[in-house]
Amino acid sequence: MSKYILSFLLLSTTIFTACKKEQSGTSADNAVAPADKVQTTSHQDEVLTPAGWVHKSLVHHVETGEYLSGDGNRLRKYDRLGKVVADYGAIEQTSGNTPFFPGNAKKSGKDIFPLGSGWITYTYWTNTSATPISYFNTNWTVPPAPAVNSGQTIFLFNGLQNANNILQPVLQWGPSAAGGGNYWAIANWYVGNNSVFSNLIRVAPGTNLQGIMSLIGGSGSTYSYTSAFAGYPSITLTVNNIPKLYWAAESLEAYGVATCSNYPNTAKTRLSAIELKVGSAQAPLSWSVANAVTDCGQHATVVTPGTPNGIVDIYY
Repeated sequence: MSKYILSFLLLSTTIFTACKKEQSGTSADNAVAPADKVQTTSHQDEVLTPAGWVHKSLVHHVETGEYLSGDGNRLRKYDRLGKVVADYGAIEQTSGNTPFFPGNAKKSGKDIFPLGSGWITYTYWTNTSATPISYFNTNWTVPPAPAVNSGQTIFLFNGLQNANNILQPVLQWGPSAAGGGNYWAIANWYVGNNSVFSNLIRVAPGTNLQGIMSLIGGSGSTYSYTSAFAGYPSITLTVNNIPKLYWAAESLEAYGVATCSNYPNTAKTRLSAIELKVGSAQAPLSWSVANAVTDCGQHATVVTPGTPNGIVDIYY
């Protein structure tokens, strides 16, 4: 009998040791918080983008050297030799000057977490002139990690929109369709009824970022743009021959937030060196502020209005 008891004790010790070892892992890349599983389960067959949860069939990856084009009002992906490698379908075109997000985007079911989701706080400006926005720059520093990880996703970006699409250089914490985990990373996105993203590059807290969108050409009713992070050319996203982007924003977006400690462990992030040009001239930029979700005191403050040295503070 003692032999069986000894065997049982040895087996129990082995299982306990294995479990303890598994629980003590500290790799941010491998950590998966329970809330992350809940968030994914509540959005089956969907993936997260900087415009919310969408069906995975509508989200696509662009490799280095590939680019997008809206020729013929269809969004297609081309390789570096100019060959079509994917056709994502017709580009929606809605009249009026209402931006795609947060107003016009098709949204899935509500986030099941106790705190607010979507665009949390942001500033915005509409270019009402016939001359297109030609340049939009914003600098910021990667903030500290959140104090608590619950599988949440935080997006920080400047972006250019029309009624159906947004082009944006995005800093993210947590998972999205582009990848990610419990760390900060950057990618460029073009989001609409089909959403496309570049490769994702991990960045450390304290890294200085410069998100830039530039007009690189245009004729008739269509224009060509790039979305880029200065110093990270491999993830620059080029989108040719698409409808004009006329609505600019500086935004904090979040999903899966269970506690205020899911936000970066700092009071605010400063978005600086904001420069926005219309044609060759500085834009008559005057930010409006929208504090859509304030459950943790989140808000945006325009510290220095206008351009080329504008400043906006995003508070968590």
